[in-house]
Amino acid sequence: MRELTRFVYLFLCCCIGQVSLADAQTFTSEKRIDDLLSKAEEMLKADPSRAIYYANSAMTEAQKIEDKSYLAMVLATLGEAYMNQGDFDMGFEALTNAMEACPPDNLFLQAYIDVRLSNSYIKLRDLTQAFTYVDKALQLYQELNDSVNLARSYNSKGLVYIQVPDNEKAEECFKTALEINRKIGNIQAIASNLNNLCLYEGDTQEKIGLLYEAIAINDSLGTVWSLGENYNNLGTQYFYAKAYDRALGALDTAIHYARQINAKELISDNYRYSSWVYAAQNNYKEAYQHLLDLYNTEHELLTLNEMRQIELNVIQKRLRAKEQEMIVQEQKFEIRSLRLSIFIALLIAIALVLALSYAIYHNRHQKKLERLEAAKKLDSQERELITLKLQQAEIEANATQKELAYSRHELTNFAFFVRSRNDMLAHIQAMIKEGYRLSGSEADRHLRSINAYISQFNAKNTETELLIDQINAAFIDKLSQLHPDLSKNEQRLASLLRIGLSTKEIASVIDSTPKTVNMARYRLRKHLNLESDESLTEYMKNI
Repeated sequence: MRELTRFVYLFLCCCIGQVSLADAQTFTSEKRIDDLLSKAEEMLKADPSRAIYYANSAMTEAQKIEDKSYLAMVLATLGEAYMNQGDFDMGFEALTNAMEACPPDNLFLQAYIDVRLSNSYIKLRDLTQAFTYVDKALQLYQELNDSVNLARSYNSKGLVYIQVPDNEKAEECFKTALEINRKIGNIQAIASNLNNLCLYEGDTQEKIGLLYEAIAINDSLGTVWSLGENYNNLGTQYFYAKAYDRALGALDTAIHYARQINAKELISDNYRYSSWVYAAQNNYKEAYQHLLDLYNTEHELLTLNEMRQIELNVIQKRLRAKEQEMIVQEQKFEIRSLRLSIFIALLIAIALVLALSYAIYHNRHQKKLERLEAAKKLDSQERELITLKLQQAEIEANATQKELAYSRHELTNFAFFVRSRNDMLAHIQAMIKEGYRLSGSEADRHLRSINAYISQFNAKNTETELLIDQINAAFIDKLSQLHPDLSKNEQRLASLLRIGLSTKEIASVIDSTPKTVNMARYRLRKHLNLESDESLTEYMKNI
């Protein structure tokens, strides 16, 4: 058993060694990165600040496993989130870092970053670079046959054309993206395409309808950032339609959503569009106030970006120190994990040994039970065999008893027959002696009388034989009524005495000795309570 325990332990150590602790940690980190990225993507249009939080958490995990693909994807998402929040410097820096980290052979990820870089160059007003990156992404997604991201690329290219401005080409790109997204059922992307179709002046009523469809989709998805953008655009479309009160109502709703998530870019756009409406209403005081708010907001964004760079340098120093601390902590954790793994392996080995011991014990116990069950079954079968043999012996004894009773019955009938023949012969002898004294016609009559007697006896002989059993059975019944305590042998002796057989004749019939018959006669007299002078034979005949 000791050798078996050692073998199991070594086997488990070999198995566990093949799946290293580092691999397990990598798998856990990758799963966590995927979850955090998914949450960040969901928050890009709903709450950019939360998207930044999730992306930064994902970056920490990506740095742990040193996976460049994950790091590039996280940086691309982080850059988009910063752009949506209005922090262009941080957003652009994150996107350029993503491009540097992206592996050259990962075409999908390159195209993913290219689209977001194109969007960042639009906000930086560098349209040449914006076209370069979006066209590169379009080509890659066409080669990869990726419909979802192809539609996203067409949408981004339309945004570049708006900045040219070339609204006709922009609308062509937006409609191509919308057609693809409707075909594949990408609801959030459909809402984005509908919104972008309303970024410029055109068929106002049609565009208002498109915006209400986009608002309905984004409201069901809970994407606050997109709702703020939708209502900003709705306000501008009402402005183009000269429905100024409705325009202000839409813009009030837009700023409500923008302030919820502190989307400074949306707030800036809202101030700009509101100043247009108030100026159109000749309310120059409000128009001026909103232009002043626009200036302050954009100035705040520029100041914030400068302060952000200083903070970034400090943060980078802290990050490097934190990374060193994390490396030390991870090494300690790996040592603890290794010890824990050895302990767990030992526990598993002990559990396996115990389980194996129990299995052996259980197997032996089971076999013992099976042997006992087999012995019990064999004993039961032997008992059944003995019972059958006893039944067979009983049946044979009954058959022998019946044969014996039949033989005795035959002997009794024969005794009756012999007795009746003897009586007939004695009677014929007496008649013949009587015929000696006769002569002539008297002798002839006497001979005829003898002949008639013989014929009569022969005629009655068959009938007598048939009645013997009935007569003897009737005698036994009557004898049993008078003396119910007589045995079968005593009843049979009484039957033989009734027909007048002598002791020797009875001994011959029952295959015994005269002495034994005399003893039986004596016992029978005592049972019948007969006096010494009473004849046993006559008593039987009288019955």
